[in-house]
Amino acid sequence: MANQDDTHDASGSRNNVEKEIKRGLTVMKSIIRARDKGEKFEVHWSAEDQLIEPNGSMLASYIGSLVRQHIPITCDNWRSPELKVGKEKIWSEIQRSFHIDESRQKYCIQLAGKRLRGFRSFLSNKFLKDEEGNFVEAERPMKYAEIISAEEWDNFVAKRRNEKFHEVSDKNRKRASKPAYPYKKGRTGYARLQQRILAEEKSDATSLPEHVLWKAARVGKDEAVVEAVQNVYDECETLSQTLPSTEVQDCRSVLSRVLNVPEYSGRVRGKGFGVTPSSFYKKPKTKNPTNKEVMDTLAELRAQVLELQKKNARYREERCGSEAKDTSDRASIHCQPKFPELYLSSPTYRMVGKGKVHNTSGELLHHNPLPVGYMKVSVDLVLDTDALLPLPDVVSETTLMRDAVGSFVGWPSDLTFPDAETPTRPTHKAGKGISRCIESVASQKEVPGRKLKKAGNDIPTTSGTKSQIMMRLEKMVEESDIMHGVIRSVDFDEGVFGIAHSEIIAKEDIQQLFEHEELGITVIHTYIWYMYVTLMRGTELCNRFNFIAASRINTTFITKNPTSVKNELVDRFMAAGDNTTPSLYFLPFNSGNGGHWVLVAMDLSRLMVYYLDLLSGDWSKYPSMKKTVDAAILKFRSKKNYRNRKDITWIRVQCPQQNNSVDCGFFVLRFMRDIIALNRIDIPKMYFEEYKSYSRAHLDEMKDELCQFIVDQRII
Repeated sequence: MANQDDTHDASGSRNNVEKEIKRGLTVMKSIIRARDKGEKFEVHWSAEDQLIEPNGSMLASYIGSLVRQHIPITCDNWRSPELKVGKEKIWSEIQRSFHIDESRQKYCIQLAGKRLRGFRSFLSNKFLKDEEGNFVEAERPMKYAEIISAEEWDNFVAKRRNEKFHEVSDKNRKRASKPAYPYKKGRTGYARLQQRILAEEKSDATSLPEHVLWKAARVGKDEAVVEAVQNVYDECETLSQTLPSTEVQDCRSVLSRVLNVPEYSGRVRGKGFGVTPSSFYKKPKTKNPTNKEVMDTLAELRAQVLELQKKNARYREERCGSEAKDTSDRASIHCQPKFPELYLSSPTYRMVGKGKVHNTSGELLHHNPLPVGYMKVSVDLVLDTDALLPLPDVVSETTLMRDAVGSFVGWPSDLTFPDAETPTRPTHKAGKGISRCIESVASQKEVPGRKLKKAGNDIPTTSGTKSQIMMRLEKMVEESDIMHGVIRSVDFDEGVFGIAHSEIIAKEDIQQLFEHEELGITVIHTYIWYMYVTLMRGTELCNRFNFIAASRINTTFITKNPTSVKNELVDRFMAAGDNTTPSLYFLPFNSGNGGHWVLVAMDLSRLMVYYLDLLSGDWSKYPSMKKTVDAAILKFRSKKNYRNRKDITWIRVQCPQQNNSVDCGFFVLRFMRDIIALNRIDIPKMYFEEYKSYSRAHLDEMKDELCQFIVDQRII
């Protein structure tokens, strides 16, 4: 007969507990007799790898008996190495009496831990508490004298009288005192209940949905179903039929969605002991990357960006060369009187020397043709002696700048610039998607949101050391017509914001980079364009990350016309496809009138919204924004005929905090850059735990990337 001490009813008189328990400590004789005959019991398992009949309840009870014999009741940590011997003894005893595979050891040991907790709770409720739940004085129960020593009992009682234990005990008792949907199947458990239902229905199925089992477990002996339980079941039925299959197969089940409660890690609601999300949903666990993995990924990304920039430069060189080619196959030029500057882009963008250019194309270098995009250059001055040559000389085995003085080398044409002279691009060759229009200051003021400074003013620069690429762009701006009131109209790829998009770039936008000022929408959008072109275009990242134009969704527009803004968001969602697979929509959100920037990242498939604010607080500071975003998501799902559950979950991510009043725009851009680099759709609350704040070097790196992109795209 199975020992059921760990599930005894704690009610009734507690005044004479020794008289209540007259039977001594029992042994499961059927198991002992079978073992003496050399017989073992077969054990059966459900489709979810849970113990079922026949012999399932027998093994569970036997494990309870073994754990009381081999594990002390003073054990507080089931993972303690001190319990290793006791656990091995339990497992060996199980194998002596049951046919059971080694792969089931983890399940049995976990069940042993559960049985130990149940036994300790039984001892506490039966012997140490009165009818009202108050702790009382009690001696060691003689029934358990064989397995509980006097010293163990005294230690057990002392721990149960600890104030911290009382607080936890009272909290748990209060939480469990009035369950909304009480369980009514006693020791049967979900696995054996499922087995019974399938047998009664003579079904060929091996498993039942969670909400079906959950309802059956809450039906009493009278077979009556409480109205509240029936309502939950009906809503689960409706939701399970309307949700896309990709949404059902996640760790937040239909049942938990309808109950609108958080899930505990390591369990599946409505399935019982032994079923975990990883085993039930067949989805591998993921973990947050380590700091080293993050930095390695970012380093690899930087290398990829540099390689893409080189390829783009070679493409432009070939294109320009074909357009400028005259009747001669070789267009040589004489040695220039000035010394062009020679740059390298890796590992940092910098000037490494000066020299003379001897041709533009078609020349031979040491009897070998120059690669496409390279020029024949003589090195006359070296600034970085240890710099590696971009095209090592295999004939003379020259690889370093210091060894190339006075000799000819191949140098990338896009990294060679005339000294003290930066040519401006001809107006009719401005580059794809970029047009120039000379306007008066009066006409410029008509551009919405623009407050351009008077033409001819010099652009102030930041103090301190600047990168070579920023100084180069600064020189280009100073010598270009943008200083005289010209603005640029730039056409973005349709893939950036889902629709054709144009931006007006003027002098003050570039000034924000040079002076490290608060960023406006134009710079925000241009850096997003850079991320799309260099990191995403042509890759699967385009299916995982999408951008929403900040010029269309902000506090000012929401206040004026929230319905229009909501429809803008819905149109953006619709433009990206069915959204049944996880993806993120990035919305750089501004509080209005040049105010604070925050990042809102939306996962439509999981109904999750991540809020990243580099100041303290959460989305409650912008209630109209949250209301509009929620309404847009629900409307989109309605148009797609997706079933909406009751809530949209908003999560505040603990991100780096700004320490001044101007960095918010830079931080928001860096947030997006890091998330895309790591290719993570889910954003843990401590996603950015490596940084309490971004350093100025992190932000300068972004500015250099944007300066290089502006130069590459021939915007100036």
